[in-house]
Amino acid sequence: MKLSKRINDVAESATLAASQKARDLKAQGIDVVSLTVGESDFPTPKYIADVAIDAIKNHDADHYTATNGIPELRQAIVDSHKKLDKVDYDINQVFVGAGAKHVLYTLFQVLVDPGDEVILPVPYWVSFSEHITMAEGKPVFVKGDPDNLYKITVDDLEAVRTDKTVAVLINSPSNPTGAAYTKEEKLAIGNWAVEHNIVIIADEIYSRLVYNQTEANSFASTSDEIRDQTIIVNGVSKTYAMTGWRIGYALGNKDVITAMTKHA
Repeated sequence: MKLSKRINDVAESATLAASQKARDLKAQGIDVVSLTVGESDFPTPKYIADVAIDAIKNHDADHYTATNGIPELRQAIVDSHKKLDKVDYDINQVFVGAGAKHVLYTLFQVLVDPGDEVILPVPYWVSFSEHITMAEGKPVFVKGDPDNLYKITVDDLEAVRTDKTVAVLINSPSNPTGAAYTKEEKLAIGNWAVEHNIVIIADEIYSRLVYNQTEANSFASTSDEIRDQTIIVNGVSKTYAMTGWRIGYALGNKDVITAMTKHA
């Protein structure tokens, strides 16, 4: 049976392949320490599981929900970011999807036209480039200074910017390096993006997993102008050990969120 060129051009996820290999070895009785997929070493908290069980028993989950997520969940996301990041959104600026990976895929589908370029710092989570490719865009790889934990600067961005650049994806704290951009670094990148009308895709899925006095300030908290130029991508999988629950979300410009809802 014929498969599309689109899917044939997509590389297999190296992370998932390595994870499956680890599972296969464990099934053979081999003692394996898997450092593949990003999962917490604790279970989903009981209070979360209990509420989910009650929702099933009360038939709260029996029917279709709003395409962009139930209003109560979107409001909770808004409230969380207001409390933790001191930023104001409304529920029409929230899109909830089946995990952050699905959210990113949908986001690239609504932002990228064929031939558009998205700047992607190296090293990066393996699915980023494939999402861009599936949207018929071109990932433009830029490597930061290893002495600066591979974090990129405005000079790095300007060196690869073209008239086809539509977005830059910043994952902070980073998978796989763990590096977190400072507020000053985000402010510089954000002002550059505003100046050139380039969307900042801020993958902040690890934003609550920081240690040793490290602060993971949100791009959205740097300035009002940068917040309006930024789409935050986050979810519950890492912070709350809910990778299997598949709940991710995007937060940002209403037109983009509306388009994501239409696509979904």
